[in-house]
Parts: sequence; C-alpha cells; structure tokens
Amino acid sequence: MEVSLFCRYPFTSGAKKLMEDEGVALTPSVAERALRRIMGSLSGKTRDSHSVGYSDDLEEIASYGAARMMLSHMRNRYITNKFAVAEAKRAGRHFGNEKWENIMGLGKELGVVPEEYRGGMAVKVPAYVQFCPKSPHYRLVFRNVKDGYVEVRKAEVLRLMEEAVKMRVEELKPLPSPPKVIEEYSLKLKRMLPKTEARKFSYKEGENPPCIERLIEQVRAHQNLPHQARFFLATYLLARNMPAERIVSLYSNLPDFDENTTRYQLVHAQKRGYSVPACSSVLSYGLCVADCRIGTPLRWKGKWKRKGSS
Repeated sequence: MEVSLFCRYPFTSGAKKLMEDEGVALTPSVAERALRRIMGSLSGKTRDSHSVGYSDDLEEIASYGAARMMLSHMRNRYITNKFAVAEAKRAGRHFGNEKWENIMGLGKELGVVPEEYRGGMAVKVPAYVQFCPKSPHYRLVFRNVKDGYVEVRKAEVLRLMEEAVKMRVEELKPLPSPPKVIEEYSLKLKRMLPKTEARKFSYKEGENPPCIERLIEQVRAHQNLPHQARFFLATYLLARNMPAERIVSLYSNLPDFDENTTRYQLVHAQKRGYSVPACSSVLSYGLCVADCRIGTPLRWKGKWKRKGSS
C-alpha cells in the first residue's frame, strides 16, 4: 500500500509498521498536528491534510498515533468518543472512492470481510452483529440471514467498516509513563478545552421510569445512543412538556452531537406529533430495564407518586 493510503487510514497495522520502519520521531511538530487533530474532532471541523511531500505524509500518519497517546494519557471518555467518531467519519469519506481491492484489504484487517453470495455480497453473522450500527434498518429481524451469513449491499459494507474503525480507535491502552512531549501537549489541550465540556441537564431522581433514567445516565456519561433510543427519549421528554432547549442541552453530551440536526429532528417530531412508544415497543427495542407493567412510560409518574406516598 502506498503512503497516501496510510494517510487516509492511519489506524491500520501497515501504517504502524511504516512508522516503525521509518523511525518517525515523536516531535513537537507531530504533537502539534495531533493537538489540531483532536481539536478538529471536538469542533466537528475535521479536514484531510494536503500532502506536500513524503516527510509531511509521515508526520500526518504519526499525528494519529500521537493523538491516541494524548487521549490515553488524559483518560477523558468524552473526548475519546468524539475523536473516534470523527476518525471513523474521516475514513468513511474515503471508502466510497477507494479501490475495491483496498477495501477488501481494509475489511480483512477490521474484521468486516464481504464474500460473494447469490450474485451479491454477504458478511458472516458474528461480524455483522459486532459492527452493525444500532438502528432499526440493521436489525437482524429485518435482514436476509442464511447459512450463517447476512446479505448486504456495498454501502452497508462500508458502513460496517466505518463502525469498526470507530471501535478500534476507541480502544486505548494505558499509558503509565507518557513521553514528555505528550504530557506537555496534553496539558496544552486541557487549557484549550471549554471550561464546561458539555452542558448539564438536571432532573429529579425517580421522576422518570427506569428505562428513561437509564438512557439519561448513558447520555450524561457521553455514551452514544442508537437511533431508536434517541427517538424514544426525545418523544418521552417532549410528551412531558420539556422545552426543546433543555433536550438539546441533554443531547449535547452525545459524542456525535450536531446542534442543527438535533433541533431539526425535535421540530420534526413535534410537528408530526409522534407518540411515546408503548412498553411493548420499548421491550422490542431492547431498552426495557425493569418489569414496571405500566403499559406506557408516561404512566410512571403517577405510579411513582402512589408508591412514594404509601
């Protein structure tokens, strides 16, 4: 694989080997690039570098490794998740224009290996389940599954690979003794961060059913939620007459938060008058965490008050 390919996909073993073979040093220049790479992921303004030569390409690849070292040293889950999402999207932008032979090589390394099946493509069930996005479209019940394979289209293969990249980037090894330059630039990064990483959201403990409180806890912990979970939480909060501004504030904790998209989806949900899913639907989504037997999450408040007063 050529060096430009490793610039596009610095998370590969080939990119790591190239760094070792070339003896690329962890210089302040590399650390500065790593800092910009992380800050770009936080702002949502990730850009691909324009090569000005071989040494520049090597520094660009090295900046990915340096960024991961900084994240490992900082141990900030929120920033790590934002970085992983940004790097996965960066790779995804390139997948569509990549040679298929390169896609096959990348897929093999990532664990997503499409195979010919009935004139199309298919992926083994374990790999599909591990890397499929958490949206209804990808649920196995809606897929054609046979002989241990799931039929997929090319675009779906690339989406699975993108998710695999995110999961790989999120895996950070402990860094007990970081190089001095990593410590220096990690401190510099901390100083550049907003005083509040994400807007806070307050609610009264026990006011919501367990499934909703669980989702709120996950959001506040900066964990990504699948589409169905986001929809369920939003419809519930809207039904409880929570202002859209407060819902946006809550969702700002999500690693892939986009304020414009979130506001648009809330307005759309309000205009369409989407109802809160019944408990049976919540159960089918895999979001039920307790046997409340209330039929709909909206009945919880009354039940909670009766229990609290008894």
